[in-house]
Amino acid sequence: MTNQSNAVKRNLRRFLLVVTAVVFFVTIFVNTAYADSAKKYDVTIVDGQSSFAVTTTETEPIEILNEAGITVTTDDKLDITGFVESKGGVIVIDRFNKIYLEIKDSITVYGVYSDTVGAALKEIGFFVGENDRLNYALDEAVTDGMVIRLENAVYATVNSDGESKEFAMLGGTVEDLLALAGVELGEDDYTSHSLDAAVEDGLSVSVYRVEYKEETVSEEIKYSTEKIDDSSMEIGTQSVVRSGANGKADVTYKIKYVNGEYDSRTEIGRNVTQMPINEQIKVGTKIPEGYYDVEPNGVTSWNGYNVGDTISGRYSHYCACSKCNGNSRGITTSGLKVQNGMADPHYVACNWLPLGSVINVDGQNYTVADRGGSGLSKKGRIDIFTPQGHAMCYKLGVGNCSIKIVRLGW
Repeated sequence: MTNQSNAVKRNLRRFLLVVTAVVFFVTIFVNTAYADSAKKYDVTIVDGQSSFAVTTTETEPIEILNEAGITVTTDDKLDITGFVESKGGVIVIDRFNKIYLEIKDSITVYGVYSDTVGAALKEIGFFVGENDRLNYALDEAVTDGMVIRLENAVYATVNSDGESKEFAMLGGTVEDLLALAGVELGEDDYTSHSLDAAVEDGLSVSVYRVEYKEETVSEEIKYSTEKIDDSSMEIGTQSVVRSGANGKADVTYKIKYVNGEYDSRTEIGRNVTQMPINEQIKVGTKIPEGYYDVEPNGVTSWNGYNVGDTISGRYSHYCACSKCNGNSRGITTSGLKVQNGMADPHYVACNWLPLGSVINVDGQNYTVADRGGSGLSKKGRIDIFTPQGHAMCYKLGVGNCSIKIVRLGW
């Protein structure tokens, strides 16, 4: 019995030693594991539009990023305002990217830290309107080297049919603008700008609606004056053989209206209902004695004209009234005075001969005493002073004549 008791005691001691050892190692393992877990903590990393969590024992943000396999450059920025060492939080990486902004064939490079296209444009000071167009969506991620094309809308106004409306366009022509406005042009309509002209910001295009109407009116036909030479009457005298009378005609016009307002008219038909009766006047051709006596001055030629030259001319008439001269002072360019009612001084105005020249017009001598409009610069064109007044100027009218140069200058 004694031997068995001792054996039991020895086995019990061995068992207790084993249990004690096991408990000791378990205690050490548990304490070590607890200590290790107490050092680890969770950190959220936000890199652009990506976000993920890591568990770490590192305390420095850059070491936490290295441990997570994330590389940052010297241009990148870290936002650690939401991070607490050994406790966790958020580490935000603001990546530096170069973007190229293209506007109307002009490209500019910018450095940005924004994550999306919309935020990047706002960062560099560009506002994108609702009518502007981009080659990327505003919420698309920014990448280094990205080329962003921005087409800015232009605003143009269409004035048509009594209304003015503004439209936004991303380029185009006036024709495109009218299509956008829903304006159609008729066959004769036109616009203030060419249809193929480029639309620019602030452009204002007016549409002109053209309408044609026909109208027939009764009009007088002015009679003409027929001159009959009479050798029994002296030059410078005349007498009426037959009085003239105006005729009548029904004249049809094509009338143009632009935007409802009269613009112009064109004759498209004429029906004479009463023929005019032409006036007949006898004109004296008898040359009195000494009529051609003109004091010579020794000048035989001037500016291509020679004494004795005969020129085919055309005449008109003027008087001393303010309507003919612009004033009623009665002083000619040569300084000679004229007035209506005076004895006929036989003066003419022309610009192609020197003042003081004497010309014979159909047998009557006249002195070049005055100048006139540009029409009198044409060779052979003269305006004859008529002291009988304005009504006589109209009555005598205009006509062709033969001019002989008698003297050049005073």
